[in-house]
Amino acid sequence: MSPLPEKKSTLQFIQFALIGVSNTLVDYGVTFALNAAFGLFVLARIIGYICGVANSYFWNSRWTFREERRRDTREILSFLTVNLITLGISVLLQLLFRDALHLGDWWIGFAGENWLTKLLNADRFCMLLAFPLTLIVNFIGNKLFVFGKRKKMAEPEDRPENTEE
Repeated sequence: MSPLPEKKSTLQFIQFALIGVSNTLVDYGVTFALNAAFGLFVLARIIGYICGVANSYFWNSRWTFREERRRDTREILSFLTVNLITLGISVLLQLLFRDALHLGDWWIGFAGENWLTKLLNADRFCMLLAFPLTLIVNFIGNKLFVFGKRKKMAEPEDRPENTEE
């Protein structure tokens, strides 16, 4: 078997991760700007997340998975589904890390009360811990279910005709 598919997947993962960083910047940038302007954090957070997901679809469909892109409703709905599942996994992991494993408390105890823990508080620390796992889940979901190769259905002229004898 040729190492080409593995090399392609590695390159796609790197591209996907780079886009993930830009998604986070878009998400947080929009969230912080809207929250500063209007003071409605929950609404700002939802709009920020939607902008991050839109950024993700735009760049991943045009760069990371451009050869596999189909430009159809199924692709967009699959993309949204994978991202919602990933969001759910992310939230569950963050709660697990924060509430069951108390890693946020550990972080604050380890780093102490200072500028760093003001920037990277317990919740953000748990979010950061969940990120690599959700990045992998999201990549696999997109590679296999959103932009994966679909079996081509036989064209009408390729189908055997019913011949009556």
